[in-house]
Amino acid sequence: MGEKHEQRVLIVDDDPIVLKSLGKMLEMNDYTVSCAADGKTALEMIERNGHDVVLSDINMPEMNGFELLEKVKERSPDSAFVIITGYGTIEDAVSAMKMGAYDFVTKPINDEEILTQIRRFFQQRELQDENATLRKELKSRYRLGNIIGQDYKMQKIYDLVELIADTQATVNILGENGTGKSLLARATHYNSNRRDKPFVEVSCGALPETLLESELFGHAKGAFTGAVKDRVGKFGQASGGTIFLDEIGAASPSLQLKLLRVLQEHQFEMVGSNDTITVDVRVITATNTDLMEMVHKNHFREDLYYRLNVLQVHLPALRERVGDIRLLAEHFFEMYARKYSKGLKGISAQATKVLERYPWPGNVRELENVIERAVILARGPYLTTENFPPAVVEAKAPTHAYKGVLPLGKALEEPEKRIIQNALEQCTWSRKKAADLLQINRTTLFKKMRRYGLLGR
Repeated sequence: MGEKHEQRVLIVDDDPIVLKSLGKMLEMNDYTVSCAADGKTALEMIERNGHDVVLSDINMPEMNGFELLEKVKERSPDSAFVIITGYGTIEDAVSAMKMGAYDFVTKPINDEEILTQIRRFFQQRELQDENATLRKELKSRYRLGNIIGQDYKMQKIYDLVELIADTQATVNILGENGTGKSLLARATHYNSNRRDKPFVEVSCGALPETLLESELFGHAKGAFTGAVKDRVGKFGQASGGTIFLDEIGAASPSLQLKLLRVLQEHQFEMVGSNDTITVDVRVITATNTDLMEMVHKNHFREDLYYRLNVLQVHLPALRERVGDIRLLAEHFFEMYARKYSKGLKGISAQATKVLERYPWPGNVRELENVIERAVILARGPYLTTENFPPAVVEAKAPTHAYKGVLPLGKALEEPEKRIIQNALEQCTWSRKKAADLLQINRTTLFKKMRRYGLLGR
C-alpha cells in the first residue's frame, strides 16, 4: 500500500460556531482542516496551501458563496466545492451545481451527510488517479520505442506504424505465432488518436464457432438457453476505440459476412435481435495463415480479404533478424531478474552465441520463455548454457550463415552506431546539438538512435 496523501478541507462560514464544530468533527475523522470566516481569506488560503475540498456557506458578507465558487473554479479547478445552504435556498444550491459545485448539503448540518460527500469525492479522485496512472503506463508500455529491434525490417515496421496509426483504415498483421502481433496491434492503438478509448482483443481461434458471433456482437435476452439478459459484445465494448481480431482465418462463413457488413457500414445486430447498432471502431486483424490461399480454396471471402488487407504489416520471424536476439534476450533477462529478485549480472558470451544460432520456431515468445526459465534456474552470477533447454544448446548453426562477408549496409551499422554515440556523448545527449554536429536533421537522428538502441540514455 502506498503512503496516504494528506486530505485537506477548507470550511468557509461567517458563523464561528459552525467553523468550530464542523472543523472539530472533520479533524476527528482524520482530515486536515482549515477555517475561513470570509471569502477573501478563503481565496488567500487556497492560493497559499491548496485544498481538496471547500465547504462554503452561501450567505456571507462582502463575498457570497456564488462569487467564491466562481473564483475557486478559476484558481483551483480540481478542488471540490460543496455548498452549505438553508432549506429555503435549494434553488440557489441547484444554480451553484450548474456553476460547477460538486454537491450541496442543507442546514441544519448533518455530520454523516458531510462525511459521505467528502468520502465520495476522495474515492472518486482516487479512482480517477488510478485510471490515469493505468492509461499512462499503457501508453508508456506500448510506445514504439519499447518494441525491441534494430533490424532494418523492424525499422521499416516502426516507420509504417507511425504513418498509419492515426488513420481509420483496417490493418492486417501477418506473422508466425510468437512474433508479437498482439504487441504491434496495441502499439498501433496507443500511438493513435484513439489511445484514450478502449482496446479490445479477441482470439477468434480460441472460441467455438457457436459462441464467437455472440462474443463479438453480443446477444439479446432469450436469444438462446442461458441468455438471461442482454449482453454487449466486443464490438460494442470497443466503441470509439480499436478491436483486434487475432486468428481471423478461423472465422466461419456466416461470421465473415457479418464482419464484412461492419467494415462496410459500421452496423450489426446482436444475436437474437433485429435492432441495428451503429458503431465507430477501428479494426486490426492478425493471422499466421495465408488468407489468399484460403480465398483460392473458397474458405475465406475474397471481398472480406480485400477489406481487411487495406494496410498490411508483415512481422518477420526471429530467425530472420538474428541481430535482434541479443537485444531481446538482454531485455527479458533484466525484466525477469527484477521480477524474481535474482542478483544476476548478465548473460555469458557463450550463452549469447547459443541463443543466436538457435532457429527459434516459437519466435520472440519462445525466447522470452527460455530466458525466464534460465533466470529461475541460474545459480551463478551469469546465465550460462547449462540454464537453457537441451534443444536450444544442441542446435546447429544455420547453413545460410554468412561466411566472413557481410552485406555492405550491415557491415556499416556498427561504425555508424559508434559515430552517433560519440556525438551524443560530446553533446551530453542533446539530440539537437548532436544532429547539428552530425549535420543531419533531428528526425533522422531519432530514427537512427532507435535503430541502434540508443534511446532512453
